[in-house]
Amino acid sequence: MTLQPAPKIKLAHVRKEFGGTPAAIVAVESLSLDIRPGEFLAIVGPSGCGKTTVLNMLAGLEPVTSGTMTMDGKAISGPGAERGVMFQDYALFPWKTVAGNIGFGLEHGPAGHGLSRAERDARVARVIDLVGLKGSETKYPHQLSGGMRQRVALARLVANEPEILLMDEPLAALDAQTRIILQDELLRIWGQDKPTSERRTVVYITHSIDEAVFLADRVVVLSSHPGRLKRIVDVDLARPRNDETRKSRSFSELSQTIWELIREEAYRATMQ
Repeated sequence: MTLQPAPKIKLAHVRKEFGGTPAAIVAVESLSLDIRPGEFLAIVGPSGCGKTTVLNMLAGLEPVTSGTMTMDGKAISGPGAERGVMFQDYALFPWKTVAGNIGFGLEHGPAGHGLSRAERDARVARVIDLVGLKGSETKYPHQLSGGMRQRVALARLVANEPEILLMDEPLAALDAQTRIILQDELLRIWGQDKPTSERRTVVYITHSIDEAVFLADRVVVLSSHPGRLKRIVDVDLARPRNDETRKSRSFSELSQTIWELIREEAYRATMQ
């Protein structure tokens, strides 16, 4: 029997309310989940299922109302450099270049503590090359396409070298073709061809079922109003994944399985 490693992140009976009683709105109810070190975990569900709320609690931006949320056995009680967050909005500084945006956290945050200027510059250069932006170091955000801006946002996240990548619909604003290309790039940057022990842990929020299946090792399906764990779907597709993965029968079957889990609630959400 293969022993599973201790969870990197553990959620135990997590509940999240907004507002006070008796008018409190319950966004997440009794959510228990173990997130494994080095895994790519996607969370999907209908509108109102609390996906972003879960991510915000993991990031330490929102406290849990009850239950516990821990990383490496220690309670998550606020933001931390070991957890990097990437949102749908690029959130780039328009007055800074590509290199300036990517290096901002190293220059002004804890990720750069102990690094010399030369070491910070070397890391920025390495990450720029990693995300395919070599040659664009001196450009400003207004000179970049949407896909390039999102590469800058991803590079800024990776440059800080967090243990956990928390990603809230980072590709949702992109056109369909760019989105597919960046899905491939995201897996390359994450290191899908490396051993699990050499990968960062990723928690990825998306409305796209196909995207979740293509990227993830497991897909967490939440129900809505309030958000509850409905099922965890193992994605047993071989890595590295590519266009052949998207064309496979197993890919289609997994996507359909997840759609059937959320279809009824998704339809109801469009009527509210």
